[in-house]
Amino acid sequence: MQCNVLIIGFGLAGWALSEVLKKEGISFTVYDTKQFSSSRVATGIYNPVALKRFRAIWNANTLMEQALLLYKQPKYIHTQHPMPIYRVFAAAAEHNEWAVATDKYAVHTYLKPGFFSSINAFIKTPYGLGEVQHTGWVDTNALLDTAKKDLLSSGCFVEEQFNYDALSIIASGGVQYKNMNAQHVVFAEGVGVLNNPWFSNLPVIPNKGEWLIVSCKGLGLRQMIKGSVFIVPLGNDVYRVGATYARDFVDEDPSLEGKEWLVSKFEKLVTLPFTVLSHGAGLRPTTTDRKPILGQHSSHASFWCVNGLGSRGVLWAPYLATLFVNALKGTQKVPQELDVRRFLTP
Repeated sequence: MQCNVLIIGFGLAGWALSEVLKKEGISFTVYDTKQFSSSRVATGIYNPVALKRFRAIWNANTLMEQALLLYKQPKYIHTQHPMPIYRVFAAAAEHNEWAVATDKYAVHTYLKPGFFSSINAFIKTPYGLGEVQHTGWVDTNALLDTAKKDLLSSGCFVEEQFNYDALSIIASGGVQYKNMNAQHVVFAEGVGVLNNPWFSNLPVIPNKGEWLIVSCKGLGLRQMIKGSVFIVPLGNDVYRVGATYARDFVDEDPSLEGKEWLVSKFEKLVTLPFTVLSHGAGLRPTTTDRKPILGQHSSHASFWCVNGLGSRGVLWAPYLATLFVNALKGTQKVPQELDVRRFLTP
């Protein structure tokens, strides 16, 4: 059996790779298990503005444009939840910072001029709020389920644990994995890359995030709220509240400390009583310079890695997949800021 590309892992990065490869007519086979994936439990927000300082993220407009092209396909429309984000100001001084930011070309499309004193009687906003436009969230679990079903039916998804020992380099070029030959293999494994014999030396740092699902009757939010935590409406007055960011942690399980922190932050934002329905945790793959990783292994040109998408995987995944395919075709080089070679040594 033959294909052009083996994709190892099927979180957001692996999904986006499959979408762009399919669009370009490049054959592929995905290998993934039913094991836990950070993409499966991600909040899935798409927002190109860093809301702490009201600044655009790197290459913001391109990331948004390429992401929405994939997410807004008809087959994924049921996973889409477009809605604005209202940023709760922490102090009156942020009014001026917001006003200055809205005049900047990089973010003026997203930050609405002016601010609101309140948008909901039950949300505490003593210093007001600013509106971030053209944002939303994607139900990543539903998205991946839909995509996986299609790939299984077309015979290009293998549901099994990938065995590194079974992968070998072919003398004439490319790789062989069991009964499959391919020109390239791309590892999109998230924190699983730490066990990868070819890319385990990358500075991918697991970052633990915890969140709550709460029921808050009468709150009636139809917008996302960003204060010390995000509040994301899931429907029927059920909300996702998160998330924590921890580089030092004992295990991957939800913690009492994380739950108490999230509850306290929600209580500071919302005046209504609420019930915690569930509490979860996941590991984000982050990097030392806060940018994702894409590129070839320094010694094995057939081996590629896509990783380090952090908390903005919904935005980064389509862009990185497009870069990867363009690099294979020889039409675009991977930007130095993202190239794996900034970390790898021969």
